[in-house]
Amino acid sequence: MATDIRPITAQEVRVLRSVLLRPFETPEELVYHGDDDADTLHAGLFVDGILSGIASVCREPMPDDADQRAWRLRGMAVRPELQGRGYGRALLERCLDHVLSGGGTLLWCNGRVSAAGFYRTLGFDVVDEPFEIPGTGPHYLMMRAVGD
Repeated sequence: MATDIRPITAQEVRVLRSVLLRPFETPEELVYHGDDDADTLHAGLFVDGILSGIASVCREPMPDDADQRAWRLRGMAVRPELQGRGYGRALLERCLDHVLSGGGTLLWCNGRVSAAGFYRTLGFDVVDEPFEIPGTGPHYLMMRAVGD
């Protein structure tokens, strides 16, 4: 399979957000804070020319922290039939490169509890107890250093 990871538009990422992460919401409802910021990256994974995975990173301090070198990972997903093949890792590595080139020192996310093992293998630590995000289930606040 031919694969490529490249920047995509906020509109393109919202379509797959709706399909993979929040099927009960339309793409128009899935506008996240920072989506349209100039330094935000929306990374698209293309497998045989088909958009098959997404991840977005934007500058945003962690909750209760004012560190402006922090970035947030949001809306990361790979089509279920392609999971377990290293595509998620490749997407995240592309995001980490972008954060590092933007002067970031920390990447954080609200990761689904079901995906915590994936994030842990990529250097993320759980920061707090699980919490519920309505409509999507239990999540952990997770973080990892960038560039270390």
